[in-house]
Amino acid sequence: MSQSTYDQLLHGAVGLNHGVLRDVLIPAILGEETGGILYWAGKNLAHQFPVSNPDELITIFTQLGFGHLELQKKSAKQQTWQISGPIVTERLKLNQADFNLETGFIAQQIEFQTNAITEAQIVEQKKGTVQIVAQSDLKDPSLDTEPIEFLQIEPAQTE
Repeated sequence: MSQSTYDQLLHGAVGLNHGVLRDVLIPAILGEETGGILYWAGKNLAHQFPVSNPDELITIFTQLGFGHLELQKKSAKQQTWQISGPIVTERLKLNQADFNLETGFIAQQIEFQTNAITEAQIVEQKKGTVQIVAQSDLKDPSLDTEPIEFLQIEPAQTE
């Protein structure tokens, strides 16, 4: 780890502990497979925190410390989401930041909500934002056979 990476993580919104795990240790262990494994880990994580609607997805996303999530466009088959905030801005400065965990998490949450196979991908990373497009195949029902018990999400705290 370079001095500048250390300084940035230690004094930034991401924090040294979280930043080292997400953007230093995991990529060092997983290597070229980091993106794919984190995507499926995000889908698995969504199984631990299932939510019933987009507003709750936005709230749980923030509560998990992934950043600020905003729904930009929505149609029956496709949703465009944007992740932003200080954590995202700082992680993007590291150059090796990977947002596939968040992408998989979003894909699985939408799959729960639409009951249709859903995949998502990062379409743009720029100046403090990451844009993700999730595509649902409404003709292909979700393979989850277990009934989903959605969490009762506490509303976001206002300051």
